[in-house]
Amino acid sequence: MSVFAAAPANASNASSPTHGPSSAAAAGAVPPIPDGALVFDIDVILLCVVGLVFLLLLPRTAIRFTHKREWVDGHFLRSIRAEEQPAFTTRRPAENQDVISRVSPAYFDEKAGSSQSQSPDEATSYDHDYNQYYGGATSDASHTYVGQPDVSRKASTASAREKRRQNVPTHLSGWSTTLPTLAGWLRTSLNPGLTVGKAIILLGYAALVLFASLYFSNPMSDPVRTGWVAASQIPVVVILGTKNNLVGLLIGFGYERLNYIHRFAGTLLVLAANVHAIGYFYKWSISGTLAQSLMMPQFRWGMIALISFNVLFQLSTQWVRQRFYNSLFIPSHIIFAVLACVAVCNHYPVCIPYVLIAAIAYGVDRLWRLVKSRVVMARLRPLSELGMTRVEIPGINAGWRSGQHVRLRVLSLGMGWRSWAESHPFTIASVSRSPSGEGMVLMVKKAGDWTNRLYELGQRADYGEANGVGCQVQCVVEGPYGGPGHAIFASFSGALFVAGGSGITFALAAVRDLMKKDLEYRSRVRAIELVWTVQDPAALTPLLPLFSSLIAQAQSSYATLRISVHYTRAPSNPDAFKAFRALPPGLTLLPSRPKFNKVLTGVVDRSAALFSSGKERRRGGGGLSGIIVGVCGPTSLAESVRKAVNEFDPDRRKLIGGLELHEEAFGW
Repeated sequence: MSVFAAAPANASNASSPTHGPSSAAAAGAVPPIPDGALVFDIDVILLCVVGLVFLLLLPRTAIRFTHKREWVDGHFLRSIRAEEQPAFTTRRPAENQDVISRVSPAYFDEKAGSSQSQSPDEATSYDHDYNQYYGGATSDASHTYVGQPDVSRKASTASAREKRRQNVPTHLSGWSTTLPTLAGWLRTSLNPGLTVGKAIILLGYAALVLFASLYFSNPMSDPVRTGWVAASQIPVVVILGTKNNLVGLLIGFGYERLNYIHRFAGTLLVLAANVHAIGYFYKWSISGTLAQSLMMPQFRWGMIALISFNVLFQLSTQWVRQRFYNSLFIPSHIIFAVLACVAVCNHYPVCIPYVLIAAIAYGVDRLWRLVKSRVVMARLRPLSELGMTRVEIPGINAGWRSGQHVRLRVLSLGMGWRSWAESHPFTIASVSRSPSGEGMVLMVKKAGDWTNRLYELGQRADYGEANGVGCQVQCVVEGPYGGPGHAIFASFSGALFVAGGSGITFALAAVRDLMKKDLEYRSRVRAIELVWTVQDPAALTPLLPLFSSLIAQAQSSYATLRISVHYTRAPSNPDAFKAFRALPPGLTLLPSRPKFNKVLTGVVDRSAALFSSGKERRRGGGGLSGIIVGVCGPTSLAESVRKAVNEFDPDRRKLIGGLELHEEAFGW
């Protein structure tokens, strides 16, 4: 503290033609603490808050790292030898397992052709008839379980039960489970992307900075204080803006979940810098020394810093970020941030320690990003039904956790002359350490110039390949980042994953990872539900083989799996449903929006089915350990799922061990 406090004490109390006595001194009141020391103490308080959050999350952190794979997965991408496929557990076939082969195709053609303009009553009738053939159970018109075998038919050998008893991950409930009412209130949405919890954090942060600015100080007559406040926020803004920051590492949050604080801290920095400058402009105008003062080198540097901060603010709006992220936002951020920091150091050298901390944090981040980058070959395959490009990277098959993402940089002239400078984030859709030997897979939706060029590049046939479809490109993969933090999905009793559009990549990775861990006897999950909302039912076509494979795998596993695809627009082609005339039991295609309250209730019922008589406890699975709900998609979808979790019956929530929500957000 002495490094920061000693110099500010002299600087803030210095008298000169441009730095008159402070308002507090003029009034006869002496500030109890020098300006520099006060704002430094504010930064110490912020560190203490981070430390408190770390201590609250420490038990769960410790539980996570008792599993040896958590030390190696989720940090560095790599390639390893594929593991052997574990032996399946056995289960008696369901009575209705092969009923699909007895259904008349004409029945599906008739129903599919009439489903485009169904009324709610007609949809209900369709679901009822559909399940008469499949032997499933209908809960409502928007969510139908088709032919899924009952969980009570699950069976496993004694050796399998013993392996599961020894290997299942330890579960520790999160604070949202311990305090569900408070957690539900904090998750209440105020605006898209802003919850009550986030608002409280930002208001508390603003109150702390405001206190540092106004305590024994008048910004108009004593503008020195706000200058120190602005300087003290430089390391905070830079640290929270880096991809690999200490705050996120300590509390288990990815940089994308802390980005809203980074943006807010940057706003406070710019506000404090402008108030600081306005205070001096006011004093100089009153004394008639404005032109004389601005000729002094230290104040010319101050003007450069002020202009740089303001330009940064103007080029950081949501409109700019969404439309010109790589072309304007990132370059301007780097250029003007460096210029502002250099100007601040020349404006007042006592600010150098703050800038030095920011520079070290940024340098460590860039070095760490270089360490986490891999140069590999990737194969591009266009998926026209989804409007996506499938990026297959066989050279990387391990090192990530489900739900994490990487940043992709394509080194190809087909992407344009500056493609090497553009890095885009994409959620990993494949499972780490896949027994099949499959490497990393990314699903890139066409959503802008860069992704459109990638799709067009994938359409260029490489006739040297067997199928003549797709092409190979060299790329840089950086990551992994984000993910579920210290939560372990496999430690819960049930899992519900909701995806909207391209958010299916997150849900697919999570489901496939749970199914893999189930075969390795490293999962507690009893029931898995995947709900995918799309606009066009044709989006199901490219993923139908994968969905069918997962459901077939679930027939011989410990956990049950159900997948429902909901489309919101009628297809323009009446023949669109012919490809779905024989969906496997457990996979449903419905013309409606999902009702998440009933979906969540169904997952809870299936997860608790074997616990009612205590059988599961005697088998070594332990008691119910709660339900994990994951959602990835548009803000409106996340809010609907959040509402369903908050409104779930409190008594049932307690009996099942609680509900925990994990959200993956779209956007920058």
